[in-house]
Amino acid sequence: MVRTGVLAAFACAASIPTVAAPPVTTIRIAAHYNSQQIRPLQACFRQYEAQHPGIRIDYQQVSYQDFFQTVMVARAGKSPVDIYNLYSIWAPQLIGTHALDAPPADIDRFVRANYTPATIGAATISGRLWGIPTGVSIYQLVYNKKLFAAAGLSAPPRTPAEMTAMAAAITKKNRQGNILTAGYATDLSGAMITHAFYAELYAAGARPYTADMRHTNLRSPAAVAVLTRQVDLFKRGISSYSVQSVDFAGGSVGMAIMANWMKDTLQASLGPRFSETVGVAPIPSDGPGGTMLYAFFWGVDAASTHKRASWDLLRWLNSPRANGAMSCTATMLSGMGDLTGNRTDMAAMRAAIADPFSQQFVKALDSPGAVSQPNLWHADEVDRQLKFEIQQALSGRLTPAAALAAADQDITAILAEQP
Repeated sequence: MVRTGVLAAFACAASIPTVAAPPVTTIRIAAHYNSQQIRPLQACFRQYEAQHPGIRIDYQQVSYQDFFQTVMVARAGKSPVDIYNLYSIWAPQLIGTHALDAPPADIDRFVRANYTPATIGAATISGRLWGIPTGVSIYQLVYNKKLFAAAGLSAPPRTPAEMTAMAAAITKKNRQGNILTAGYATDLSGAMITHAFYAELYAAGARPYTADMRHTNLRSPAAVAVLTRQVDLFKRGISSYSVQSVDFAGGSVGMAIMANWMKDTLQASLGPRFSETVGVAPIPSDGPGGTMLYAFFWGVDAASTHKRASWDLLRWLNSPRANGAMSCTATMLSGMGDLTGNRTDMAAMRAAIADPFSQQFVKALDSPGAVSQPNLWHADEVDRQLKFEIQQALSGRLTPAAALAAADQDITAILAEQP
């Protein structure tokens, strides 16, 4: 009887038509954020999946150093991901190889309505928007308030001449003439050298490259003047590679041009002395004022079979999670001490960016003088060449004018390779 009943039950079950499970759409996302940094976004991925049955999100971490090469190799192997978090200077080559999808009209409107002009510029190449801006870094003058007070200085410099004079007053040397405290510091990294040069040039109201990004303005009087001032600091023994901007927390740097992401490093080093030690001011200039920023942005691969679903996900990740709350992307960025160009998110991050250090960077970010790093073809190669020639001038091997003329010649050849 039992066997008969079981067989009958199976027979009934077999007669019930089966319903096919809905197809699963897997959206693959590649970014350089590590497991700790991406954690807030991972939680949002799971929330989105719960709200959108049939959507699965697969996150793939790619090292920053290898990111661009990894993207290109994956595309060559016909296995690209759907969404990338891209450093803006990588975009021209990706666009040149038709690797990126142009955002739909609704995404374009969303970005233009919610982001600052400078961050929109970071995701714009050849006049066209290519994604949704994420993390943004912008440069300002960071100074040591204690060293300023000890030198009898009550306010940061407003002009390059004031900066040089104040830096000289702060500088201290030992009996052998070696700098112990540098009034102004740079360092050996390419980003610090070239980004500081760009920032000062923008502050002077000039541009390093022509609007079509095919020629440089490096031979211009403004560019030569910026580099001449930097060289003068070395000649006068105010700056030296023996004391670099990374030594700021140790109390041996009076001023340096730094990005907002240095906040976490300085806070960790200075602890409770951070607020009383670190000041931030606009980059000194005789011109209209301004600075350089660089940014990352979310982009979608042109070969993705889920382009619409990917853009929908990105809009959701960059929209407020609730009234007055941060978006998922901003929640992740704020955890890293980073800024965003999304005005709604900046308002929601009010508590996290209420301190004087952050406020000056936020003010600069939304100012008319903030200009994106040039999104050039082979931008890394261009910056390496510019760094080399600037170092030639700083070391005294070339005059500022000769160094920039050499940079102009080599970089123009690189820019000529653009499609």
